[in-house]
Amino acid sequence: MGLGFALTFMFVCSLVAGQDLYKVCIPDTKPTVCRSVDKDGKVLCTSVASRVDCALKLARGEADIGVFSEEELLLLGQQQPNDHRIVATIKDLNRQDPYAFEGVAVVPSVFTGGLEGLRNGNYCHPGLDETELRWSPRVLRTLEQKVVRTDRCPDVDTNGKTAAEIEIAQLSQFFSAACRPGPWSPSSTIDDNLKRDNAKLCSLCGSDPASSTCAGYTYDMGVQLSGVNNNNRHIQSLECLTRNAGTATVAFVAWQHVREYFTTRRPELMTSYSVLCEDGTTKTLTNEALLAPASPCSMVKQPYGAIVANSARAAAVSKELQAWWPNGASPGGNSWQAILFDELVGGPAARAVFDADMPTPANYTSVRGVGDYDATTSCMPARRWCSTSDHEYTKCLWTRRAAYTLGLEPVITCQQRHNVFQCLEDIKDSKADFISVDSNYGYIARQHYSLSPVKLLQNSRNMPNSMTRITALVKETSAQSDVTRFENLRGKKACFPEFGGIAYVTFVRTAHERGIISASECDYAKSVGEFFEGACAPGAIDAAHAINKDSGFDATTLCSVCKPQPSSVMVVNQTTCAWDYTNQYFGTNGTLACLADPATHVAFLETQNISADLRALNLQESQFRVLCRNNTLAAYTGINVDDNCLLALLVDEEVLARRNDPQFNSLTTLLELLDKFFGYNAAVSNQLINLEIFSPFDGVNDLLFKDSAIGLTEPSATTTHEPAKNYFELFQHLESCTGGAPGLATKKGVWSILTLVMATIVAGIMM
Repeated sequence: MGLGFALTFMFVCSLVAGQDLYKVCIPDTKPTVCRSVDKDGKVLCTSVASRVDCALKLARGEADIGVFSEEELLLLGQQQPNDHRIVATIKDLNRQDPYAFEGVAVVPSVFTGGLEGLRNGNYCHPGLDETELRWSPRVLRTLEQKVVRTDRCPDVDTNGKTAAEIEIAQLSQFFSAACRPGPWSPSSTIDDNLKRDNAKLCSLCGSDPASSTCAGYTYDMGVQLSGVNNNNRHIQSLECLTRNAGTATVAFVAWQHVREYFTTRRPELMTSYSVLCEDGTTKTLTNEALLAPASPCSMVKQPYGAIVANSARAAAVSKELQAWWPNGASPGGNSWQAILFDELVGGPAARAVFDADMPTPANYTSVRGVGDYDATTSCMPARRWCSTSDHEYTKCLWTRRAAYTLGLEPVITCQQRHNVFQCLEDIKDSKADFISVDSNYGYIARQHYSLSPVKLLQNSRNMPNSMTRITALVKETSAQSDVTRFENLRGKKACFPEFGGIAYVTFVRTAHERGIISASECDYAKSVGEFFEGACAPGAIDAAHAINKDSGFDATTLCSVCKPQPSSVMVVNQTTCAWDYTNQYFGTNGTLACLADPATHVAFLETQNISADLRALNLQESQFRVLCRNNTLAAYTGINVDDNCLLALLVDEEVLARRNDPQFNSLTTLLELLDKFFGYNAAVSNQLINLEIFSPFDGVNDLLFKDSAIGLTEPSATTTHEPAKNYFELFQHLESCTGGAPGLATKKGVWSILTLVMATIVAGIMM
């Protein structure tokens, strides 16, 4: 009894001790920090892939403490408005400003026209590439939306245009001259065209309007004064204002730089200028006003970044943080408290300012207010992103809100269907707009659904399995006897993972190149079926039954090698053409099993995981030899060959949209913006919102995009990404055959996948 009581007491004590530990979000890229704060401390490290991942864990109680940037708090204010509490703001010891920044409009004091009075005036802007104060695209465009109403254009034809083109047209109509540096569009071609056609919006960037460009300001700023950086774009914007001080000239800049400029650089001009308020009134820049930490009025106020706790433990977390960090400062040394401070708050000049009210994210960010997403106004129609699972839909919702928070256009809406084919059907029928899919869907997406690639996904060469590698494997016995060239395959028996899949299409392209199949034949079932004596291309028979009944070609030859699974109820030795795993030879592993059949000679398949598949089938790599695209056999047996020997090295994924979508261009620029702000183009510390769009989300892989993607590239023969170029040329070659590529409404080219389409749609309806 005594021993039992002691064990029970120790167990209870361990529970109590566990309850005193606080789970803090630490990036999974910082294992050393995790170990340091775990050691002898009162916190447990909760590894997170991103700060959005941290927000999800906080909401579920899987984490207690996290730190979020200014824009991330705005995102939480929309996506999780009441799930957390702000326990401390993060400030710089050297700044007493009540906000991270304020964006103000400065005008001459004689100006009395209100917001509309700025029409036909001059406009000085710090630039869309200005990063000093972490201004988002939404912040950078604040004055334009309030004055020019660039978010409202009911009579504008948006077809074929991008958000930037609509925006610049409105600004050009409103202002007579301006300097608005930086890229106006993520597309360099569109950007160049806009600046060429709207040169007046760059005319104030230097002393000579004729030679001014929007690369940046070129004014001679004179002597550098202490406390004022002459190279700062906000200071230069104010110089633009004072040098072009017409009655209706306005500069949109940060309040802190207004104070620097008029108290240090040009104090004699102080009262000659005022801040313009949202209601159209003005407040003169007196000495008293400039000494105040907050502007008399502003167009935008940004709350500071903050430490956030989940609601259930917020009070306890606040109490502990104040004990760990007296006066909100680091205790110094190498203690776990100091290490945690450095990770969450920052260096020696950083301070945690505790908030006794502990507001919710919605209340904390209300002073900024980005507006309700569902009530937002925009010139461009929203783009509808189709997802195929609950997790993917959730990631889409977070991406949508994050993009909206930053002011990326066009806005995104999210839709969910049961599978990829339902999404493709919705896009074709204008019920959705885009989706990212595996390249194996490429041919059917183009031929049946009339879709086109908007972007191709780049993959890292450090991840060989992240790209599609198609190879031709020949039995070594055949290679030693009568199969040394593609021409020798005529009359042989072949294996394909699936009819109309990427391996099948790659063989057709190679056969066209080698001249062993006529490039003028657009019935791909017929051309392949007549070349081989037999094959297993799962799904091919469905084509003969479902499409082009007048065709005299019997597609059964493309399934003559297929066999049902031993457990199948089908009669022994009976063939099958099923496009699922009741067919012994379906898919990549099935294709290898097919090649092991004594009756076959060659297989066309992807190389991913091929070694494991061979081992599972008790096959040796030495039993096979690769037939290279240059029409020679590999010098040695096995499956490990260089890329030059492959039939194709292709991207693994592409973003598809309707071929005739009038908003195709706006979708293209939206994807470029998503890549810029949520891709791998910026370090995590520089991201305004740490949402990794090409990474796992909430612990689930391959949502919206595959995790192997590292960025987007153009679907063009001019792209520098070789697998993307190859993929583009693969379909370009096939579609160039006489009469164009076969449309599936009249041909039977890729019906195996289409059969799956119909089956999955029926299954979706029945769910």
